[in-house]
Amino acid sequence: MKKIELKYITKSTPLLTEKKDIVKSKLSASESKNFWELRGINLSISPGEAIGLLGNNGAGKTVLIDILAGKEKRTTGFITMEAHTSVATTRYGLDRNITGLENIKHVVSSANLDEFKANHIINAIINFSDLGEWLYCPVKTFSTGLYARLSVAIALFVKPELILIDSIFGSLDLAFFKKVSDKIQSLKDAGVSFVISDINVVNIERFCERTLWLEFGEVQDFGSTREIMVQYEYSFGWLQSLTASEKTDYLAKKQVERQSFDVSTVYEEFKIEQFKNGFTRKDEPKMRNAFYNGRGADPVKLLTDKKNQEKATIKRTKKKSRRLKIIACIIVLLLLGGGIYDLAFAKESAWDYMQNSIAQNNSKATASSKAESQQKSKSEAKSTAAANSKSSSKKVATKKEKAARAASLASSESASSAKAASESSAKASSESVQKLKDNTQTINVQSGDTLEALANKYDTTVDNIMKINSFTSNSDLKAGNVIRVPK
Repeated sequence: MKKIELKYITKSTPLLTEKKDIVKSKLSASESKNFWELRGINLSISPGEAIGLLGNNGAGKTVLIDILAGKEKRTTGFITMEAHTSVATTRYGLDRNITGLENIKHVVSSANLDEFKANHIINAIINFSDLGEWLYCPVKTFSTGLYARLSVAIALFVKPELILIDSIFGSLDLAFFKKVSDKIQSLKDAGVSFVISDINVVNIERFCERTLWLEFGEVQDFGSTREIMVQYEYSFGWLQSLTASEKTDYLAKKQVERQSFDVSTVYEEFKIEQFKNGFTRKDEPKMRNAFYNGRGADPVKLLTDKKNQEKATIKRTKKKSRRLKIIACIIVLLLLGGGIYDLAFAKESAWDYMQNSIAQNNSKATASSKAESQQKSKSEAKSTAAANSKSSSKKVATKKEKAARAASLASSESASSAKAASESSAKASSESVQKLKDNTQTINVQSGDTLEALANKYDTTVDNIMKINSFTSNSDLKAGNVIRVPK
């Protein structure tokens, strides 16, 4: 919760006079005097802080509570508050025609909570209030103490952010007051703020860090509770020391001041603050309208918020600009790097192109020279081939003649050698046959004899038997013939 601020709060109430008084004073009903219940209240409340409202009856404590609760409209002033407000009082807040439980459910349902949390809070209030069967009775049957008990229980549990307590502690019994005291302290520790109005200074001192002392609708002092207590007790002692007539005169004088109060004095304070915060005379019509008619947000707060928003916007813009600059620098560096790379690549490409051109020219020149040498070699080869063809034709003719001579010579030689071989073969064969015949014996061929059987019988071969006997075939062997066989 953010800090709560009240500035230049005034509240006027018209005095209702009898008709005869109006006639005597020659005033119309619209010109009747106002009674100023509050005369320029300034107050600030921090999260987790309890502010006490101290003063005699009629000082304006209850009116200030009602303005904070939204039950009364202020005449002038500004309230800066972003907190849910709960009120614990015996004057209003509960529907007296329904039961206590129905009041609890009605308040919880109006807080727009989810079903689970709503049921949890209803049970917490029932347990905390400890009303028992009274929960099922109409509130109009409650005593002041029971009403106060239910009112404070609801205020302490339903969305507690800013809790306003108006003269309720005196209606609570001691046991329940102790229970409420512990709950208030735990809520303060959780950041919940309180405004506590009570006639009993002991209760103010128990709960409140700072206290606003009101008398006759005017702030007497605002500060540390202990210091305000000392001042309040001193003032009370001084008032009691007056005689009856002095006291009557003093109170009458203060009542007249509340009727004759000039709200423009508060407006002058407001203007001074506006000028200190950058407003000029040109802004005065707007300032006057905001003070007397607007009763909305504090112009200084709006201006401060606007400046803070502008600062935040400028800061975001600077941060964004810085980020864009960094991105731009990175892009430039990348482009420069790319340009350098492209230049180097272009130089390398040019150098490669030159090298390739030179190589191509060299290859062309080499190819040309090769072509020329090949052409030259071809022509030389042709001339050489022509010369060689002539010589080769001569050589071929010579070779043919030589080959023919060699062939005839070889054929004559082969014929002679063949003749000699056949002669030698025939000679060897005749010699071999003669040798076989020399070592033979004669036998009579019997019926059933064969060359194979005779060869096996005389341990020789069929060829040898046929050579010895000059047989040409197996049919030459006949029964009764005389043939020769090896011994």
